[in-house]
Parts: sequence; structure tokens; C-alpha cells
Amino acid sequence: MSRPLGDSPYAFSVPPSVEAVPAARDRVVHSAQRLGLSLDEELTNDLRLLTGEVVANSVTHTQAACTVSVRCIGERLRVEVTDADPTLVRPSQAEPMDENGRGLFLVDALATKWGSERCAAGKTTWFELAVPASGADSGNGLLSRAGAAAEEPVLLTSACSRIAHRAA
Repeated sequence: MSRPLGDSPYAFSVPPSVEAVPAARDRVVHSAQRLGLSLDEELTNDLRLLTGEVVANSVTHTQAACTVSVRCIGERLRVEVTDADPTLVRPSQAEPMDENGRGLFLVDALATKWGSERCAAGKTTWFELAVPASGADSGNGLLSRAGAAAEEPVLLTSACSRIAHRAA
């Protein structure tokens, strides 16, 4: 059975390093599976790519840790990345030869819906993917450790207050 609307957010901190992005991508995929969502190869690849873009943007532009939360909202998977910078994200105008500046265009192209909004901690950038729910509910509210860079799971409210505290 799938989880109810907005139930069971999984949240974890990502250190302020692009080297931590692969572990964050893996952890988001694992969280989606723990929420009982059925991910085919294409959805898994999209989820990894979008997570990588949003998390990398956060740690690169803030040079600070961020918090990632994953939850099921109806038949959508929502991934939120919260950091201490209140500046909302928007796609930039990359030139043809630029090596950077196209990540949010990918997010816009692949996500069902996405956005950026200010919060008490700074801002949250989020995206949603339409994902059919599977018949199994394997989650118990805990995440396994996805890599040395990942921290233990934290409650979402605790994570946001921790970021707000670091920003002060």
C-alpha cells in the first residue's frame, strides 16, 4: 500500500562538497524505494539527474551544507533541497560554449513540476516526478546509511532549524 498524501518525509543533511552529491543521489533513490514507489530505469535516472543538479547547485552556490527531504505526495515523488541562501533559483542564460548554467533547464524539462521558495532557513528548491505507487510498503521511517558523506536521518523540522541556526 502506498503512503498517504504528504506522509513520512525522509530528510538528511548533505555536507558542503560536490563530492557528497553522488551519495545524496543514491540516498534519494533509496528513500523513494522505501516509500513504496515503483521506479523503472528511466524514472530512476531522472531522479538521480534532478537530485544531482539541485543538490550540486545548493552546495556549490552556498558553500554550505543543505538538507534534502523526500516524500510521497499522492502519485508524485517530491524532493526538496533546503539551504541557507534566501536567493531564489532560476535558469540562467548559458552561452553555447559554457560548461555550466544548464542544470535548471534539465530540471524544468524532466520534472513534472518544480520551484524555489523562501523559507525560515533560507530557501527550498524542489521538484516533483509523477511516479506510480507500488503495492508494497517497505518503509519503517528510517534510512540506511548511503555513504560515508551522508549523515544519519533527521526530522524535517529539525533539519530546517539546523540550517537556520548555521546561517545565523
